[in-house]
Amino acid sequence: MKQILIILMTCLFISACSDDGRTYIGENNYYVMAPSEVGENKGTFEYQHKMFPQYVISRAKEWPREDLNNASSYDLPRIQFYWANMGDEKDPMYNEYEGSDKIWSMKTDGTDLRLVTDEFPIKFATGTGKMIRSPNMRYLAYGYSGVGKAVYDLKTGETYDLDATGGYGMLWSEDSSYLYFVTRERSGLVTYKWDIETKKSVRVDVAISDTGVILDGRRIVVSDGGVGIYSEKDNELVEGIVWYKKLNLNPDHLRSWIAEYRSVSPLGKYAWVESPKYTFFIDVTKRTVEIRDQTMPYLLGLDGRYATAVRHAMVMDVRDTENKVAWLWRPLGSGKRTLQQSSLYNGLANNGIWFKEGQ
Repeated sequence: MKQILIILMTCLFISACSDDGRTYIGENNYYVMAPSEVGENKGTFEYQHKMFPQYVISRAKEWPREDLNNASSYDLPRIQFYWANMGDEKDPMYNEYEGSDKIWSMKTDGTDLRLVTDEFPIKFATGTGKMIRSPNMRYLAYGYSGVGKAVYDLKTGETYDLDATGGYGMLWSEDSSYLYFVTRERSGLVTYKWDIETKKSVRVDVAISDTGVILDGRRIVVSDGGVGIYSEKDNELVEGIVWYKKLNLNPDHLRSWIAEYRSVSPLGKYAWVESPKYTFFIDVTKRTVEIRDQTMPYLLGLDGRYATAVRHAMVMDVRDTENKVAWLWRPLGSGKRTLQQSSLYNGLANNGIWFKEGQ
């Protein structure tokens, strides 16, 4: 009897033991394996049957944190998102901390959910805008409560408030040594450069948006009306790809072609833009623009092969554009709805393939 009790207690506190289909991670958190679904707007994609983990978390501090030293967490690309893990205030386990936003991450196949950070500059703040991870994966830049931006250091656990208000847009350098961010001042939206060593910010005359990448000395920025390619060294515009000009759209009808949502592939080869009327596909390498009659990919994988058709993490609708297959599942089985746009990082892992062989 004593031995059985020890086994049961181990299941509750250690993990990897199942009860009625639940696998517990700590005493108060678990996941179940739930079947995939078929998307409503399936188009030419064939939805695949697969079991995916669905997470229920009542005590976030008991959940494993993302650990840069854990190589197994980085064998696939990863997705990060805001999520308040409890939403029912009548639940006896509810408290203000569990009901507040935190930043989480998981692999693109839905496994290995991790808590990234639960400490914002303002207590119980809400997540705002599109967060971005540095190329070395150590630093996370994010917005909070619509009033500020911050950088979280996964190695030291420190959070740095950027003293930025309003505006949008953040972009990491290729070597993760500095971050561009936009803030609002009396003169309007301005850009600052934050140095990772000094933790100081200086104002710069640099154009960025909430979507872009810096690679091989070039800064590729997906803006409201086009893709700008700049020399990062001297900030000179090398080339601009403006879709209304490429497609002979009426320049006066801004509302029809100005971007509402944007995405760019990890190496900057492709971009997708959704406007109120059009969905644009931009081949940055070939400098071509097409109007596509299909759902906007909110996250775009390496070389554009994999993408998500839903912008937030409440629903994962992953599509393989090469093989025309898709997977749809709901990873978050508890908590409040999280509608902020999720973001992709570690996009080159596994050669950019979002599922392991045989999955």
